[in-house]
Amino acid sequence: MSAPLQFSAALLNSRLVKAPPSNPELFAGYASGEIATRSARKIANRAVRRFQGRFARPRPQRSPDREKSIHRRRTLAATWPMPPVMAGMLTTSQVAYARIVADEVHRAGRCELTLDEIAARGGMCRKTAKRAQDRLSELEWITVEERPVEGRKHLSNVVRIVSGEWSTWIKMGPKPRPIGGHSCPTTGNHSAKTFHVEPVERLQGAYEGVRWRSRVQPGTGERGNAA
Repeated sequence: MSAPLQFSAALLNSRLVKAPPSNPELFAGYASGEIATRSARKIANRAVRRFQGRFARPRPQRSPDREKSIHRRRTLAATWPMPPVMAGMLTTSQVAYARIVADEVHRAGRCELTLDEIAARGGMCRKTAKRAQDRLSELEWITVEERPVEGRKHLSNVVRIVSGEWSTWIKMGPKPRPIGGHSCPTTGNHSAKTFHVEPVERLQGAYEGVRWRSRVQPGTGERGNAA
């Protein structure tokens, strides 16, 4: 049999001198159960929430329009950013990731976009972009260089294409065109026989006839007729 509980004299005195409730009727209703009370809710410690900003898990990335994201991802994958033999080994999201990387490599020689930026452009989530990067790295088509910074946020990874077949495919692709102008060649690049035109000489009377029509005959008030 357990020993009876023992209370200190200070605790008993604090309970005896406790102030009565401000509303006795409300207190009696809570005590009898006539007035229902709300269940207690769990509130996280404010001191803990205050310092967990840097180490807290990122919020899940969700597309505002799922249908547009799927359409954008499929459109990028349908542009054939790599040889068909290589694209056949990847999923649609992985080919869309390859399209974005290939565009950056064609423009700047390497890709320095973050995974969040690639995911937003490709219509996918960050985890899907990370899995696509790991897949291409596993196939040894790309190299991923990490750039950690001590005490601060790390820099974005540098992705380079090391596959010779893929690099050749990118070089043989369409070249970027400048804004404005036309891509038609000049006439100097064509044969002279095609664009050779003999000069046509007008008779002197044709020029004089034009001047006579615009001149008024003196004394008649009428315009003269051409000869």
